[in-house]
Amino acid sequence: MNKLSKKRLYHYTSVDTLITILEKGTLRFNNLTAMDDPEEAKSQDSYNAGRWIFTSRWTPLKDNKRMFQKYGLNGKGVCISLSEYPFYTVYGNPVQRNKLFMNSFSCVEPFEFTKGTEIYNEKYNLLFMPPKVEQITVNYTNDEKLLYPNISNPTGSGISYFDDLLGKYKDLKWSYQIEIRYHLRPTLINNMHRPKDEYDFSQMMLGIIYTKISEDCPIQCIDIPIKIRNLEVIFGSKLDNSKKSKIKNVAKKYCPNPIFFNSKISW
Repeated sequence: MNKLSKKRLYHYTSVDTLITILEKGTLRFNNLTAMDDPEEAKSQDSYNAGRWIFTSRWTPLKDNKRMFQKYGLNGKGVCISLSEYPFYTVYGNPVQRNKLFMNSFSCVEPFEFTKGTEIYNEKYNLLFMPPKVEQITVNYTNDEKLLYPNISNPTGSGISYFDDLLGKYKDLKWSYQIEIRYHLRPTLINNMHRPKDEYDFSQMMLGIIYTKISEDCPIQCIDIPIKIRNLEVIFGSKLDNSKKSKIKNVAKKYCPNPIFFNSKISW
């Protein structure tokens, strides 16, 4: 059964991962090196850039056998569903507790950002650009220029950087996934300071770019709060009743109005 939904997205995973999502009320973003296709983290000019792109993978495919086989433990896992874009957007100053950043600028006007990102700014000096989770529809292709993009280009004043080109394209062999992703792109601001002049500012920005090209991100994953009201859970056909009961008990404790279904897939 390959039902498509425009208002809900689906994620195939293990029982343990679902329990963690429910208990913590968060969704985990992993960097591109942790994806099913390790080639995604690569570009023509940097082996490292994919470590700075964090993603959570979803699909409009509901109760899909191939997806259960690949990501739902061959029917012993679950398919969970949430309303599209389940993140909290808040208005304010997510860097207000970061002295390094606040001392670098005379004024930071409030703006919209995804709730939860401010924790990583305060703890790890990470600034998210854009400040809100991005929703991206993956495109499938055999074009190597798209699969391995050139993300840094020399300019008259230094270098330009386009990490938004990563994680958008996958090889045609993955097209069965019909994947929709949520992206976060942090930037390390350890060398942030109040620039003396334009040259000092350009050197500061160059340092930030070279860090993303040549160094590892200081974190391996990002956990972001989500709205879990009306969560749907499809139990894999091979999932035993004890695990179903455990999921129901935890879901009813943390999630208002959870909905449960049994998969209709035959194995």
